[in-house]
Amino acid sequence: MENPKLRPLEIIPFYKEGKRHFLLRDRLGIAKEVVLSEKAFLIASFFNGENDLRSIQMEFMRRYGELLFLDELERLVKFLDDCFLLETERFKKRYEELLEEWEKTPIREPAFQSLAYPEKEDALKEFLWGFLKDQPEEIPSTIRGIIAPHIDLYRGGSCYGSVYGVLRKLRPPKLVVIFGTSHLPMKGPFAFIDKDFSTPFGLLKTNQEILNQLREILPYDPLEESFLHSKEHTIEFQLLFLQLVWNGDFEIIPVLCRSFELYLQGQDPEEDKAYILTLRSIKDFIQGKEALVVASADLAHIGPQFGDPFLIDYEMLLRLKIRDEEMLSFIERGDSRGFLDYIRNEGDRRRICGLPPIYATLKVLEPFRGKLIDYGQWRDPQGYGSVSFAGMILF
Repeated sequence: MENPKLRPLEIIPFYKEGKRHFLLRDRLGIAKEVVLSEKAFLIASFFNGENDLRSIQMEFMRRYGELLFLDELERLVKFLDDCFLLETERFKKRYEELLEEWEKTPIREPAFQSLAYPEKEDALKEFLWGFLKDQPEEIPSTIRGIIAPHIDLYRGGSCYGSVYGVLRKLRPPKLVVIFGTSHLPMKGPFAFIDKDFSTPFGLLKTNQEILNQLREILPYDPLEESFLHSKEHTIEFQLLFLQLVWNGDFEIIPVLCRSFELYLQGQDPEEDKAYILTLRSIKDFIQGKEALVVASADLAHIGPQFGDPFLIDYEMLLRLKIRDEEMLSFIERGDSRGFLDYIRNEGDRRRICGLPPIYATLKVLEPFRGKLIDYGQWRDPQGYGSVSFAGMILF
């Protein structure tokens, strides 16, 4: 392979026994997680599809003053290819095989049981109940939507428990729309799915009526990128809590949201016909129905793990909390545009990955008001990264 190219991957730096390593994670779930030494990662960083092996050797020598032997380079290329981490014909064939398998199955099976939460129903129920909190005072009698984290349950469980603790005493709706962040690139503004979802608590039916309507009126196929749901956690984690508090007596509309990169660069989402038509259609569909809209959304992502040149200390976390609460105050006031503009004006330098599902939720529920129920932050012990998240109710 003369010009190796690394696939888009999640890269997480960490230290082990005093040495820096890098975890490579495939969001598509095709490849298993791989750990590279710092040297191997630096070599792999040249795998952009343009550099041939000879130029990689020369560039490595120029930057690091160390000889890179051809057999060492070729071994790394073969290892990454064997792991399906390079864009090769081998990977494309495997990807097409998985797509065919996906099209044949009527059910989206749980992707994270035993990895992110207990596999058995009883153990899972005990695990989740441990996070649920009592309902705060002064809660509106009608709740039309929530914003909940999608960070892993071990780090964000308390915040999940705060917002879902509010729901457990309410009557279950007939329909739950869940907007979630897609952690992979998307072509269309939204990716729907026509499969029912299985969890350790049982099967949740996906509403087919709205999907049939959307396929008739939208200028894109809402199911074209349904495969992105197969290994995405952002919907799955919400379903667990929804089934816990309401026993699954409702249908769902799971929706993954494309990155807001285009809209943060100047294009107005209100002028994107495909985007706004999708949201108006969902808004019209749930009008008059007993429905809840969920935004599965984390907030800021800062630190070297996410591309910043600085470590995260506790003073920085305090400043982050102030900025987050200032941003969320627009939601409390019912100002979806103010929320978006706040993030645009700061250049999204805090990387609010939950912006797409939150904004979609707010547009579907307009007019609305919000209330902050809980706020949390996770910080890497060595300061290499931090993620913030919140629980809110919308009414």
